[in-house]
Amino acid sequence: MRDTLFLIRAPFEDMGAKWFCNDCATMEGVLLANPQWGRAIDVRRLPYPKPRHEIIALIGEENQSMPVLVIADAAKAPIQADRTALGRAFLTKPKEIARYLAAAYGGAGPHP
Repeated sequence: MRDTLFLIRAPFEDMGAKWFCNDCATMEGVLLANPQWGRAIDVRRLPYPKPRHEIIALIGEENQSMPVLVIADAAKAPIQADRTALGRAFLTKPKEIARYLAAAYGGAGPHP
């Protein structure tokens, strides 16, 4: 398994309107700035509605929010990893995800 980034596929419909997830859109921009990351990790764009079975299988039903980066090797997880579930570490904050990807795969990280 490689590190896997889950994003909500945009646009999506909810409450009779079309939307995008602001944090997922931020991550899409980060991927554009660092195209090598898209080749080094798995990027999965999922539909908005729950349940999100691919995420549930990796980190449990209570952790379906996106964006989420599931780190393949929990032993290599950064200290700032939000938590672990089912033996896997994961990150949910866009800045922390980008910092981890920059450290692990090179490229531009977020400005402090």
